Amino acid sequence: MAFGFEILHGRGGAAGHCRELGEKKEIHIRGLAPGKQCILYALLDDGAEKLDEQTADGNGQAMLTGNGGFPILVASDGRVLLWQGREENYLRASEWMKREQAKAGEAQQAASSEPISEQEEQPVTEQEDTARILARDLEEIQLPPESEPSYALRSPGTGDPVDTLPN
Repeated sequence: MAFGFEILHGRGGAAGHCRELGEKKEIHIRGLAPGKQCILYALLDDGAEKLDEQTADGNGQAMLTGNGGFPILVASDGRVLLWQGREENYLRASEWMKREQAKAGEAQQAASSEPISEQEEQPVTEQEDTARILARDLEEIQLPPESEPSYALRSPGTGDPVDTLPN
């Protein structure tokens, strides 16, 4: 189809449509939080390819563009917001995003378990150790809240009670 228009399936309050102009696709999105980052992907057989990235305007709208004859998906914060095609495309996209997040988590864990540098291996002096212990102990001490000033009630008067209606 040379020119086409398709309503995208959405989740989390996001809605949008796709306009195909030859090989170019324009994706118009609404229902995002203002300032929310969203990424357009082409959904491939073995994963996805990033096509465009935009930030939602003050009205929660964004327009993304991309090329290709593949179904598209729009994601934000590691979740699929919009997708083109049937529910199976949503399931494929969600599974791909889970795999990507797992890879990123493994890479981050591997980076955090790198060997400690020589500078960090230097022994801690007794003064530094004592200072650290004192600082920790001071953080744990909880002071009692300051007592509030007590207020004295005035002595009862001889007039009508407060809740008496006027005659």
